[in-house]
Amino acid sequence: MTNATSTDVSVSFEPASSARKLPAGGTGRLGFFEPAAPALPLNPDDALADIAAESAGNAQPYPLVLSASPLDPRAWPAIIAARVAGGVTIGSSTADDVERSAASTASDAPASSANSFTVDTIDVNGDELPDVTLYAARADGTRTAVSDDWARLSRLIERFSPHAGTLYPSALARDIDRLDAIIDQDLIGTLFAVIASSEHPHDERLDRRDFLHGAQQHAALRRVFYARLGWFDDILSRSPYLLGSQPTDADAHLFGVLLTFDIGYRNAFPVPDAAVVDYPHLWEYAKRLYATPGLVSDDDRRTIGLLPDTDGAYTQPWGEPAFTETVDDIRAAWNA
Repeated sequence: MTNATSTDVSVSFEPASSARKLPAGGTGRLGFFEPAAPALPLNPDDALADIAAESAGNAQPYPLVLSASPLDPRAWPAIIAARVAGGVTIGSSTADDVERSAASTASDAPASSANSFTVDTIDVNGDELPDVTLYAARADGTRTAVSDDWARLSRLIERFSPHAGTLYPSALARDIDRLDAIIDQDLIGTLFAVIASSEHPHDERLDRRDFLHGAQQHAALRRVFYARLGWFDDILSRSPYLLGSQPTDADAHLFGVLLTFDIGYRNAFPVPDAAVVDYPHLWEYAKRLYATPGLVSDDDRRTIGLLPDTDGAYTQPWGEPAFTETVDDIRAAWNA
């Protein structure tokens, strides 16, 4: 919900057609599979102070815009943080809870923070998937990048929210930091490395390539990825979320991997490799978050390829979803 004193956070989605399985010209051309170190500092106070000074006395000195793609597992911590900032309640919530939370966002906000948040989905045309970046829009129509530190951007977004502390409570900060680092390195980083090592100069099938063409590296990376999925599945066998009864920023990091893997990135893996559905506790956990009202929009689902477009056709940035032994239709299983 917005009002005259709200800060508006928007999520800009690049078209799903930008990502293709082993695209012509190489995966590196997309600037997507090799996460770069952030170019901007996480602390944006100086940049935001300059922009705010342009609107002295205005309770809304700048709207914030989050540029991200739902195809990108790195983007989901920031997307979820923006949606929680807008009043979405995750955990043991109902649709009525979400509506009440969204309706009361502005009125419940402290007078000193005039910031409440909404998330709008805006299609932005382009040839490449965007880096995950938070921008501040200036009064003259230009925008200034505030931070591109995708691994910690969700915490920055939450800082501007009247719901601060929901996903990154100080009492759990050390544990969240540890889990975020594991997810970002062993799952997201390894997933991108698997995709990069799938690239090769000829059209031979991956399972027929010899070690000199990268199959050895590919297999080692996949072992790391699946070992971590198993580790998280074990954690979730004893707890509804990674750190207890309520979701945190670590859950947002993990959910981004699970949501984008089955329909997209598993196409870079050999056919017999496991899907999320093969990990019972991860699967129940992912489905529970996926079904949370307001957390994943229908536009997200269409972009990822989980729902058809108005013409009945599915967007398939990586082609048909990979064969899954345990379910007949992985799309239907996610949406059940």
